[in-house]
Amino acid sequence: SSPARPLDRAPRACVSAGTGTMSDEKGARCSSEPPAAHGEMQPSESRPLKVVIDPSWSFDKEHCDPAEFFWEAKIGEDAIFILQGRFEKYCSRDETNERCLTLAAWMRLNDHYRLCGTDRVEHFFRAMDRSGQGRLSWQDFLVGCSAANPVTPHILNSFTGYLRAQYIFEFYNVSRSGSLEFEELARLLVDTRKQDEIDQEDNVTFAKKVAQELGEVSVVTVRLNNLSGMLCDFRASTKWTGVRVRREIAAKLQVPTEGMELLIGERVFEKADILEQIVVAEDLPTVDMTMVRTNWEQWPCNHEETFSDKIEGLERLTHVTFPRFYEALTSERLRGTSRLFRFQRQIFQTRSRTPAVGAPARTGGA
Repeated sequence: SSPARPLDRAPRACVSAGTGTMSDEKGARCSSEPPAAHGEMQPSESRPLKVVIDPSWSFDKEHCDPAEFFWEAKIGEDAIFILQGRFEKYCSRDETNERCLTLAAWMRLNDHYRLCGTDRVEHFFRAMDRSGQGRLSWQDFLVGCSAANPVTPHILNSFTGYLRAQYIFEFYNVSRSGSLEFEELARLLVDTRKQDEIDQEDNVTFAKKVAQELGEVSVVTVRLNNLSGMLCDFRASTKWTGVRVRREIAAKLQVPTEGMELLIGERVFEKADILEQIVVAEDLPTVDMTMVRTNWEQWPCNHEETFSDKIEGLERLTHVTFPRFYEALTSERLRGTSRLFRFQRQIFQTRSRTPAVGAPARTGGA
């Protein structure tokens, strides 16, 4: 299931400071973990950012006050006022006359403020789009930018850590299936590590190990036919989307995914459909699927190798839910996540006050 979203009640304008506290005082465990995605941000030499976890602290994930998050993130009314002005500069009105950012507007904003690389701009947008309607409301933009702010603390078992964990999960859940398939998990894990010190084989081994620890397996056998008869069969996770199933078929038959049309019974299996929506409801151990169209004229078609192509065991069929992911974060079994879902630079401050990349952070937790 998709992660809970207690902070969907965040204010549309300014937020006053809340109560409660969290710091690396006596009793809290701290580990240095700078947010340094792809070398774009470097930790402060004199004061590294930290991940903080206090074993004596607990909070109500389902009913936490949005003001608590903004207080813990040290984002006040002045910063929100600046951000709102920047939102209004690029926003437009949707069909309900609400102000919002479209993907095109978000990309223009990013071109101007250089918040993230072009290879990640759509991923940030998708993670921040809480409604899944292809646009960012002011609330989406405010909370998303607050969570991605380079100096927002990453307090694992508190407001900032929980909300950031949601965004991290959704950033890598490209399929929007509600759980991380093996390929998505592997890409997340790669970004938690310093790649100049690690080879690709080690990345695959590490992803396989984490999948064994955190992953769950729900598998069916897919028998693929066309009008001429049987084409192939393969095991598939019930969490796979139509996109992932098409990629598996394409790799086995050496045909392109583009133009592939699939049926399960008489139902069209769309790219965004999830296999379990069909097979679990009918309790099917085997699925008969029909490929009614593909571009055979492009056979043989080679495909870019993926992480799962290097795995022969059940690990490639695993999926990781948000509760399992968040539990691994708070128990510190999964480290390096503070560098994930981070902008390259701040958007809250004016340009004259924006610290250079690598400058010391304002806060002791990140």
